[in-house]
Parts: sequence; C-alpha cells; structure tokens
Amino acid sequence: MNSGTSKTLSRGAENTTHPLFYYMKDISEIEVHLSNRATREMCSFLFQSGVLLKVQVGTTIKNLLCEQLRLDKTYVDKRINTIFLNSQPVDDISKAIIKSNDILALSSAMPGLIGATLRRDSHLAPLRDTITFKKYRSDGIQSYGLIHLKLFNLILQEVGPFLLQRGVMMEFDALIDLFDNKMSEKITGALDIYFNSKKTDINEVCRSLKSNVEQKLVILKIKIF
Repeated sequence: MNSGTSKTLSRGAENTTHPLFYYMKDISEIEVHLSNRATREMCSFLFQSGVLLKVQVGTTIKNLLCEQLRLDKTYVDKRINTIFLNSQPVDDISKAIIKSNDILALSSAMPGLIGATLRRDSHLAPLRDTITFKKYRSDGIQSYGLIHLKLFNLILQEVGPFLLQRGVMMEFDALIDLFDNKMSEKITGALDIYFNSKKTDINEVCRSLKSNVEQKLVILKIKIF
C-alpha cells in the first residue's frame, strides 16, 4: 500500500479492534507476527476465497464499509468500483441491505468491456439489468451476524492487511490448510505466534485446533512488523 492510500484507507486506528468486531465466546484466537510481504501473500490466499466477519446486519453496505469497518468514505467511493452482493452487481450501496450469511465481494475497477459493465453506476449498467442487485427493501431489524467477505485485485492488497490486523474469522479447517500447506514456510518463520494470548509455535497451534473437533471457527489476527 502506498503512503497516499494508507492515509485515506481508514478513519480509525489500524491496530485496535473496533467494538463491532466482538466475537462469540469460547472461540480460539490466533495472532501471528508477520512481515509486510508475508501478510500480503496471506491476503491473496484468504480473501479471494473469503473470510468471515461478525458485523451488524440489517444495515446498508455503505454503513458496513464506512461505519463498521471504518473505511474512508472517499476511498470507498473512488477506489471500490465494483461490488457484488451474493453474486449480483450493486450500484447503490446506500440502499443495498446486508444480511446474515450474505457474500460480499469488493474490487477495484476491472478491465475490459465486462469490467466496465459491472462497475458501480456504470453507463453500461443497462446491459446487466437482469443480474443487477435490486432487493433494496429492509425489514428494519438490525442484529449481529456473520457475513462472508471477499476481496480482489487492488482492494485485496490495500484493505486485506488492514482487516487482518483487526481480526477475521475463518473455518479452522481452512486455517490448518493455510498453516500446513499454503504458507507453511512463512508461518514457520513468523517472528511470534500467540494462541489465546499464550506464546507458542505453529505445530502446537495446529495440534490444538485438530484436537478440538467441536470448534468450527477461529479468529485470526496479524501483527505486521
């Protein structure tokens, strides 16, 4: 992330957990201290397939991005050009309501005619009218729930590290696969690893997760050094 982007990305401190990131009880938390380069590599593995966030649902996508995730409004308006909600392109994020178990995908501008057509408020939007998100009605009920968040291209590299520092949820099978396979060398070489606030190593983390068959979700936080 360049310095200009980092200044406009977030309206809050990157290393503090926002109140809306409170998680369920009895869920393990893993904190890994990684280099900036390794963190970006992790983002590529995690966010393209998606992570889980516990957020306030029944609100608009704009509220989620700007108020809950605390992304800068200008960044959201100018940088996040393409948004999908449950595989449907969204134009008006101030009206589209996010609900539990929804899948939200964020991307910067994609190339070509297809990319231009999928872009928010594109003049080519009529070409995708049959797939455009239009369910703007809200039931008025706001509560906490889990959503799936996916990030792509520039948004992945800019927003991904920011969210990892605050904490994301993922299924523990996916986390074990990440640690054991996709990033085993980088994780093994991590400066520090903490499991439920206790300093440990990656082998012990994996053993603990595999032994707890009832636990389905894990909190993953990254500290960048």
